Order: sequence, then C-alpha cells, then structure tokens
Amino acid sequence: MTPVRLTAEVDYRALVRTAISGIDRDRRRSWERAGHLPRTIITELATHGVFRERWAPGATGGLPRLVAMAEELSGCDSGLALAAMGHSEVFIGALTWLADGSAQHALLEDALDGQAVGCFGATEPQGGSDLSGVRSTATREADGWRLVGRKRYISNLGGATHLLAVARVAGSGPRDLALFLVPLATPGVCVEGFFATAGLRSCDVGEVSFDVPLGPGALLGAPGMGLAYASRLLQFERMSICAQLLTAGRMALGLAAAHARQRKLGDGPLLGKQAVRHRLAQAHAQLTVAEAALRDTVARGVAGVGFAHEAAALKLIVSDVVERVTDDCLQVFGARGYTTNFPLEGWWRDVRLARIGGGADEVLTELLASRLALADPRFDAELDRLMTADIPRR
Repeated sequence: MTPVRLTAEVDYRALVRTAISGIDRDRRRSWERAGHLPRTIITELATHGVFRERWAPGATGGLPRLVAMAEELSGCDSGLALAAMGHSEVFIGALTWLADGSAQHALLEDALDGQAVGCFGATEPQGGSDLSGVRSTATREADGWRLVGRKRYISNLGGATHLLAVARVAGSGPRDLALFLVPLATPGVCVEGFFATAGLRSCDVGEVSFDVPLGPGALLGAPGMGLAYASRLLQFERMSICAQLLTAGRMALGLAAAHARQRKLGDGPLLGKQAVRHRLAQAHAQLTVAEAALRDTVARGVAGVGFAHEAAALKLIVSDVVERVTDDCLQVFGARGYTTNFPLEGWWRDVRLARIGGGADEVLTELLASRLALADPRFDAELDRLMTADIPRR
C-alpha cells in the first residue's frame, strides 16, 4: 500500500520530504484554524529547491517530479498540496512556457525562488467551468491594457502575490481569451474576501475584483490564445490532482486496514468479516489500477506523447474511485471515523473537491464523449462489413 514510486526521482522525493520535515501536526492545525496558509510556506519549499528542481527537466520531463511533489505534500497537508500545485503547475508552468522579455523572465525566477507566489483566476461569479462565458475584459490602451472584472473561488488567494487571470479581449469573440499577470498589490485590485469550504481548509479560497491599468508586459503569450493555454496547463493540474487523490486514498485504506486487523468483533478481528475484508480488497484493487494508469500517463508525457485525453479520463475516474474508497474506509471505522479525532473525515471532505475543480465531472465527461463522435476508419469499415453480411441464411 505504497504511493506511486518512480525510482529515478528518489532524490527529488527526498528533497521534498526534507522541505516539509519541520511541519508538525500543531502547525498544520493552526493553518486549518486560520483558514489560510502563510505565504512563507511556499518560500520555504522554494528554498529547498522544490519548484526549481521540479521544472529542471522541463514540463513533461518533470512529470515524475510533479507526482512526487503531489504525493509528499498531500501526505503532509492537503491544502498545502493544493496551493503548491497552483503555484507550480499553473503559475510557474505558464511563465516557463510563455514568458517573453526581461520582466516576465525575472518574475519566473522569483516564482521559482518563492519570492513571488501565484494563483489562478478563471471562474467568475456568474459562471462556472465554461470559459467561453468569461466577462472579465482586457481593453487595449496606448500604454498597455485596462483589465476590468471579478474572479471567484481562487485557491490560495490570501497567500499569493500575483494573479494569473483569464480575460476576454475587448472587441473580440467570447472564446478569444488571454492570460494576464496581475500583481495583487496594484491599486485597483481588491481582495473581496474568502469562502468557508467543506475541505482543504488550510488553503483559502477567495474572490478578487479589479479595475486596473496594466503595462504591455502584463499580457502573457498571445491575445486570443488564452483558452488553448489554459487547456494545456490543466493537463498538468489534473495529473497533480490524481496523485494527491491517490495518496489520500492509500492513507485512508492503510488506516482502515490497520483498524480492521486490530478491532475485535466477537471472537475475531473485524477484518475476519467477509463484508469488511472484501470491501477493503475492492478498494485496494481500484487504487492499484488507478496508480498503474497514472504511471502509464506519466510515461507517455515523458516520452513526448500527448496525454491531454488520458489526463482528463484519469481525473474523471480517479476522482470517483477515491471518493468511494475514502467513504468505505470511513465506514469501516464506524463512529470513530466520523469524528475529528481521526483523519478519515478530513480526507473524506478533502477529496470531494476533485469532482468539481480542475474540470468538473460533467465537463470532462462531455470532453471525452466528443472523442466518440469522431469517425474511426477501422471500426466504421468493420461495421459496414458486418452490416453487409447481416442477411438470413437459407
């Protein structure tokens, strides 16, 4: 019952473990009570090289390190893993891919060192996962841009220095989006507040409004390409989410199995009851298959093969599997599992977000279904052959 292990990344995994070795239970609980992570925690991780070393082999070459980071951080604190994912896979990922000019490259260096901390703003109050409905607008001005709008449900907004915002370019179509780098300390940017959430409580979730002039260097990449950029960044976010989920599932299963072995019921252990034993065995099987799929998708990426479709499918299935596994493990604990004296209820709450964030189940299902509408010459020809031969025999 071990997390996904990629032998070539053992040194990086050790680096991450060293970076979080000083984070004890009391510190984690203080974050959850406060509802915020301290900005310094991302800097602490960066000081140990967590982000710089993740990106040293490149976006896809570093996928094994993405997995290792997600596993180790989520094993420490799920909210920390969420915040680090947004900073690394979206903010640093976007800058690594698209940075142009000295100012943007300097910001990338600051982000790798944890001196700048990024968060991602796509969702708006009036909409959800459909980026074609974005109303935040960027208007060209003589000396740059004016960005006007509002973003909601931004993870780690309170700990960030910069917002990577998705906005519509004024005068263009609804799908002509762009990415903008917005320093949160800029006059005209207002953090409106934060939302209390069911899980992942150490990582705040906030709302920000802005009516602010930005220089020409605030535009990241080309105008009109924002949707394509966001779609690519989401591939990496989804891989991280899957690794985080599988870590939670394995921790829940490990604890539930230990409880079932030690808990006496009648003249034997709880694990001796077939219903319990088979429930945990099914959980183990489902996690094992999901972990194998994650390893396969990582290998595709490292080999330079596209993995957007696979990442979407993986997140859809893993989110469902781990939600059921954590629920089953909580059930094995009985009333104890429902109390805050045990971590089961926390994992149970934390994993629920995955079916909403990073691409809701419904969005991913429709994305995958669209693949089935494409013609497949092999099976179209086979169906034609079968239909032609479908005649009664004399």
